[in-house]
Amino acid sequence: MRILVIDDYLNVEMALRGILEGHTVTGVRDPAALPRMLAHEKPFDQAIVDLRYAQSASTGLTALATLRRLAPGTKTIISTTDEEENRLLYLLAAFQFFDPKALLAKRADAFVTRAVVEAVGRGDPSPSPDADPFRSAAAMRPPLLDQLVHNRTELGIWQELARFDKRQEIANAAHVHPRTLDAFTAGKCAAIDAVNAHFSRPGPGPEPGRGPAAAPDGHAANLIRVIHFARIHVQFFADDEVAGLLGASWRSLYARGGPRYSEVLHDLTAAGGPGWQLMDHADTPPGRPR
Repeated sequence: MRILVIDDYLNVEMALRGILEGHTVTGVRDPAALPRMLAHEKPFDQAIVDLRYAQSASTGLTALATLRRLAPGTKTIISTTDEEENRLLYLLAAFQFFDPKALLAKRADAFVTRAVVEAVGRGDPSPSPDADPFRSAAAMRPPLLDQLVHNRTELGIWQELARFDKRQEIANAAHVHPRTLDAFTAGKCAAIDAVNAHFSRPGPGPEPGRGPAAAPDGHAANLIRVIHFARIHVQFFADDEVAGLLGASWRSLYARGGPRYSEVLHDLTAAGGPGWQLMDHADTPPGRPR
């Protein structure tokens, strides 16, 4: 098989060449260089795609989008490290918007790595279960990522949460009423709970806004939680590729006359805040006046 490794570290490509002996392994350091490479190379059977690039604004989502456009016959495997705390939303997006055949942890040993690559090459399911939680998250209705952000107004609020820490400042910057922000934070706390439940694993301790020391004011506690989440995932919410993928998804949803996610939001916020306060924004397709 011809295998393309998209990773900013040359030693990753070199290690894979040794593990995948008998296959042709070629590498590229930056997703931005993919179009030129694909134009001059024979088609690849597989691409092993890193999610994050230290020296590039591009991410694995850029690489996946380029491969889908220019090399649709190339099967993809996502490669990442468990230590990347802010990788979670990128993985949710990768499995919601693309069709990776496997998720391969960089800590995986040579036996597992080769087994995954060869299974994907045969068209068999990956022997590694690492991708399963992300596939099931994408199959939810609404998908787990959509519970976190499902329109342009919400994306803008997430972006401002990463910049400011006061309720009025955030509302002003996002061009929403403070009560809309309160409804948003209540709904997103429920969505964050859904994310934590789906990817349950031991954490370093109670997150801000939770536990005995949490602020007594419910809106204040919610705001602390969503600010904390926004700052962990600040690169994701500011990513142009993410905005493009989400925008295309929203346009497709409204073109199909899909579900009104404000109804879902109402269910999510029933216990924590008045979900109807976001309905005007949730039901407005991107590009139309709110």
